Amino acid sequence: MEQMTIDGATIAWSDTGTGEPTLLIHAGVFGAWFQPVAPHVPGRVIRVLRAGYADGPPPTALVTMAEHAAHAAALLDALGTGPATVVGHSSSTLIVLELAKARPDLVRRMVLSEPPLIDPLLDPADVADVHRQVGAAIGAAMAATARGDRAAAYDAFMGAVCGPAHREVVAAVLGDDGLARAERESEFFFTNEAPAAGGWTPVDPSGIAVPTLLVAGSESPGATHRLVARLAGRLPHAEVATLEGANHLLPLTHPREVADLVTTGRVVAAG
Repeated sequence: MEQMTIDGATIAWSDTGTGEPTLLIHAGVFGAWFQPVAPHVPGRVIRVLRAGYADGPPPTALVTMAEHAAHAAALLDALGTGPATVVGHSSSTLIVLELAKARPDLVRRMVLSEPPLIDPLLDPADVADVHRQVGAAIGAAMAATARGDRAAAYDAFMGAVCGPAHREVVAAVLGDDGLARAERESEFFFTNEAPAAGGWTPVDPSGIAVPTLLVAGSESPGATHRLVARLAGRLPHAEVATLEGANHLLPLTHPREVADLVTTGRVVAAG
């Protein structure tokens, strides 16, 4: 991957293919979320490793969602892509929204997969339950990180959000080395990105006029589906797709189907 430094932060990216550009902005915890998806997306595909996940010194100051979006904008400007389909998953959907608000000239279409269960996006009826479940997992992960137990931190969060088989899935798709790297990278998420996402000041989605596809896995909790429906209702040109048999791990478990949704808005491939 190529690297560049923007305002002291290091990002990395790959840029393959030709034609209509697609920018894949990975979720938090680790940077390889879209690695299995990228080969199945036609056209020009840019997969970024965000600040804190690229090789090199991690940021020492909190990197806000708006700053991650500014890094993505600087990358697209440097590559001269023009407007792109921009894809986010979980916490990075906040980055995509920030990018579309700040630089609408760079966003032709948004795909927002499994947005995070954070207060500004949640259906109010789900806030208390999410605090008890996901909030408790984040708290346990941060406590484990503080005492230097990366494995416990990773398991606490990923188990709550992605289910008990998360390690087996990551190892099967990314290999044992990929799982080990994911565990290492998760430290940045718990110390930097999770606080930044938790403190996110939401953009007004009503002013984002680009076509948008919101994606949820059928096996994800009801709070996710209600959040997706609520956010879709606030975006002027939004549609919702449910990926059958998938949960929050869908970029790893259903890469071809995710690529179909990115490309056409519907699932074409099977398996």
